[in-house]
Amino acid sequence: MSVILPKTLIRSDEVVSQPFFFLAGPVLGGGDWQHTMYQALAERLGEDNFVAAIPCRYENNHPLVARQLSGGEFFSRQLLWERHYLAVAAQSPCLRSCIIFWLPCESKTCPRTDGQSYARDTRGELGEWRGRMMHDKAIRLVIGAEPDFPGLNQIQENFKRALGVPSFTIYNSIPEVVQRASEIVLV
Repeated sequence: MSVILPKTLIRSDEVVSQPFFFLAGPVLGGGDWQHTMYQALAERLGEDNFVAAIPCRYENNHPLVARQLSGGEFFSRQLLWERHYLAVAAQSPCLRSCIIFWLPCESKTCPRTDGQSYARDTRGELGEWRGRMMHDKAIRLVIGAEPDFPGLNQIQENFKRALGVPSFTIYNSIPEVVQRASEIVLV
């Protein structure tokens, strides 16, 4: 078992010994990029050698539900669950961990249908973590995006200028993101 899904709280001793990732990015309208990212991590690290917190409410027949770690439904809202595990992935001193943001273009087959703009929550989260990184260079975060993700140039420029790191890289493929995130957690 190696997946934490909303709103489950897992005992920290169950994940301390393995690399831990939070998969952040668009859920509504983004397709199932989280499953693709999970599979890429599994190919690189081995399926039983890491834990991923994935903010998707999968149906019971989704393959990742079978990989879910058991625990209690502790959080009253998914947002609280996300904030908890984002903080764990970014800064936990006892974990080899990392936040992975993936910014896919909106799915043509399953676009967002609730009338809200695509990736609106993700954009806010990116801004928050950019701000946190300005004050804490130890935050572990990797960002990747499809080249046509709307506003990608602005996101890249904001990170470079805010962090004072002209070489801040936003990767353009899932394999590159997985490679960099693996390097961070395996140091």
